[in-house]
Amino acid sequence: MTKNLSSQHMQAKISPEHLKWAQSVDKTLSAGVDMGVPIGQDPTGVYNAFEQGNSNGTLIRIGATASTEAIKWSGIGVGIVIQHGLDRQPIGFKIVDKDKSVDVFRTAVPTDTTITLAPTDNTASVTVYVF
Repeated sequence: MTKNLSSQHMQAKISPEHLKWAQSVDKTLSAGVDMGVPIGQDPTGVYNAFEQGNSNGTLIRIGATASTEAIKWSGIGVGIVIQHGLDRQPIGFKIVDKDKSVDVFRTAVPTDTTITLAPTDNTASVTVYVF
């Protein structure tokens, strides 16, 4: 019977690039898949800034027109161009948090660098997962 070695045990034996990969694989195999890691909150305590997780997508917070968020809606039905950072055309997006009833829709075909989204209510703030 072979004993599994953790990625931490491998730290002294492999390069930093390979270690990062091994840690990601170890985390994934240990049921540690995550969509993103929150790194900031708005004044109400809602997460609004994220580091990319180990899944193949990214979380983005889009604020109401009057909010203090870095990315904000322009108007109802008006698309805003968002840099997603995936380096590939996204498959789509999913709303994962919203502060009121709102729908979000795509107004242009996504590219390797951007996705263009618009709200049905620009007074709503949402977090979308672009994948």
